[in-house]
Amino acid sequence: MTTTFPHSQRQRLWIQALVLSLGAVGLNLLRIDVVFGYDLLLGSSLAVFALLLLGDIGLVVGISASLIAWKAWGQPWGELTMLAELLWLRAYLNYFGSVERNHTNGRIVLADITFWIILGIPVIFLIFGLTINLDPTTITLLAIKQALNGIINTTIGFSIFLAFSAWKTNNNPSKAVPIQGLTTAVIMLSVIASSLALATVSSHQLIQAGQQGELERLEMLARVVTATPAKETTRISESLHDSGSLIEFQQTTRSRKDQGFQSNPGLFEALAKDYQPFSAEKIKARGLELLTIKPSSKPTVNQMLNGYWRTSLPKSIDMVEAKDSATNGTIVIVVEPARELIQQILNQSTRLNSMLAWCLLFAALGSEIMAQAVAKQFSLDDLDRPSSSEDKENNYKLAINARDMVAQPALKTTFISDINRLITQINNQNTSIQQLQNKLQNTSLRLRTSREEIDALNTTDALTGCHNRHELYRRLDLELQRSNRDNSELSCVCFEVDHYGRIRDSYGQKMVENVLVEIVNDIQDRARTTDCLCRSGEASFSLILPLCSINAAEALAETFRLAIEGRVIELDGQHISVTLSIGVSSLRTGKDDSESLINRTENALYRAKAEGRNRIVLT
Repeated sequence: MTTTFPHSQRQRLWIQALVLSLGAVGLNLLRIDVVFGYDLLLGSSLAVFALLLLGDIGLVVGISASLIAWKAWGQPWGELTMLAELLWLRAYLNYFGSVERNHTNGRIVLADITFWIILGIPVIFLIFGLTINLDPTTITLLAIKQALNGIINTTIGFSIFLAFSAWKTNNNPSKAVPIQGLTTAVIMLSVIASSLALATVSSHQLIQAGQQGELERLEMLARVVTATPAKETTRISESLHDSGSLIEFQQTTRSRKDQGFQSNPGLFEALAKDYQPFSAEKIKARGLELLTIKPSSKPTVNQMLNGYWRTSLPKSIDMVEAKDSATNGTIVIVVEPARELIQQILNQSTRLNSMLAWCLLFAALGSEIMAQAVAKQFSLDDLDRPSSSEDKENNYKLAINARDMVAQPALKTTFISDINRLITQINNQNTSIQQLQNKLQNTSLRLRTSREEIDALNTTDALTGCHNRHELYRRLDLELQRSNRDNSELSCVCFEVDHYGRIRDSYGQKMVENVLVEIVNDIQDRARTTDCLCRSGEASFSLILPLCSINAAEALAETFRLAIEGRVIELDGQHISVTLSIGVSSLRTGKDDSESLINRTENALYRAKAEGRNRIVLT
């Protein structure tokens, strides 16, 4: 049905269409992040409103909105399906049922759902299946999100039209909006608002949990690489590749830009050349970046699937405080393909979107039933049918009891069931998301525990259980800072097993290892709880003595020497006695750093060996 308008009225309609087009463009530029992979564009709501208000001229608003949707979604199929949807709705309004009632009874929402079930979703599957190489889950997500976008916009556009019509009635009963359409609008808007709120919260929790777990995984490796000397980073790379891990890292030094290590140079060159950080609004974990291919014609979801997670870790003062030039000023960048986590989130988002679609479908059917039930309560058809004898008797009694009153038809009371079954399905989905979040949190806890174990391995000597040389410098730095701050004494003891090579050649490696373990146990039993014992060489050890003068350190060293000299170490029936050569030095305030203090103590040790061994030399 086509309506002909006077020229002046057509001009007014075109002006209205222009204003609504600008509004539709603005709303489509304002993308609302609902569920991962689904940004709600509200511009089509004004296109539906214009279609109801202006007729065929309203299609101009739809074309304007669809052009912006093309830009927002990165591919033209959104525009085509949106225009096909508007043409379908226009055909419904003009050629099915009562044209006047079609505008206000709310069944335009059912007509839109019918379009997506019969034509929209199948066409999207066909187009994307033939033109773009996407997996079924991603295509399903794209199809459902466009369907949801269309249904939500149709509902909002219809609700705006009802509100506009109610405002234009000017108390004229003949132009009032029907209760059926009003009921449909209220129910649908309520379900849409609550469902979108629940889905948004659930999706954001899922994304935050997944990205936080990814960030902790990458940071764990970055800390390990930062704490590892540069010459040993190759072993970490080889270990990662041998285990089949897809994580790659790059290590550079601030002071020497030409020094560094890349586990996969080709990948890092490609990332620097062809990739750029994705929208920061999609990243919930601070310190994590998602790198995607620079602007292309591929859908956003496809770009994210082929992207890389990235985090960087400068040298942290609380992680590595050594002055070792091999690790000073280190910057580590760790990357990992984003496909696995993105695909996991996409699967959950597809389920969430599917639940939203089912909610809207049940809400539309339920609103139709409830709208008809409510409208029936206000029907006056009962007054038009012939009165039965029972009705006449009741009317007679009413007239006797109230002679001066005019009898009015009573509203019927009915039971209207709520829509809790829809909310139950959403809650079940929310429960599954919560379970996934708990699983991710447990995984993060296990990764944190593993990181602590790796940190312990990086600071502990595997044979004796005491600290290694790297930890010696770190702990000595801390004690130097404390001594300089508090003006307290600090001493250092270095000792070495005498004739270590001769023992190894005569008794074998197993005996040598047993000797080292027994010596470390004796020393630790006699040392103070505040002292720090570290293995600084193959047969040499260093002991940091906070709050200890050089005389006290000498006395303690003599205790160690006598204890070891008087011991007999036994292994597999073999007996051996060993002695220690010991060097002792104390901190010279304002003159020593960790390197010089260790060097002076080791020089004293070398003098003890040169002067005949089994003795103590002070410096």
